[in-house]
Amino acid sequence: MDKVLCHIGNPRIAKPQSLQEYGQLREKMIQQPWEALHEYEFVRFVTQKGCPFYQALMNGRDLMEEQYEKLVWRTQTLVGLDFDVCDVSGNGMVDWFDWWGMKPWLAYYTFSNGSSPEGESYRLLWRVDIDLNLTYDECAKAMKAMRRMCNNKSDKHAANPTRMWQGTNSGFFHYDPQAIRLNLKELSK
Repeated sequence: MDKVLCHIGNPRIAKPQSLQEYGQLREKMIQQPWEALHEYEFVRFVTQKGCPFYQALMNGRDLMEEQYEKLVWRTQTLVGLDFDVCDVSGNGMVDWFDWWGMKPWLAYYTFSNGSSPEGESYRLLWRVDIDLNLTYDECAKAMKAMRRMCNNKSDKHAANPTRMWQGTNSGFFHYDPQAIRLNLKELSK
């Protein structure tokens, strides 16, 4: 079974409630060494224990010291799209991306799901080909292309390669360990 390289935080029962709490969590996580978790461990930590994680590897410098996230970004290991109160169900969006030939690897409802009767809040994740020649800008361009594929229904602020994602305690609604890895360089064209 593959391993997932990531920065991962401690278990949580809710997302951070303030910008200060987010900032403290970000700085603590980015200063920790990368983890190489077995895939099933990563899935369990994120979808059952509520562990936050980064979808990219950072080189460990302080974000506040550098002022630009792209200066601490090293490479992408996962990409995700975040859907807040979306009128398309999570399973419907998994099927939509499957139609595009990009079936997600993992999908789960966020801590915010259920807060509005107008739609579901969930996250879709893909494993990616790790490419040390991929630039930050190419990665960002690929993520924006993925957002366009879902008719811009995902959060526009979440198309950021250095995004820190929150986990959940409600499990996953989709997991495909055989899902193909995305080639972000191809998607960025």
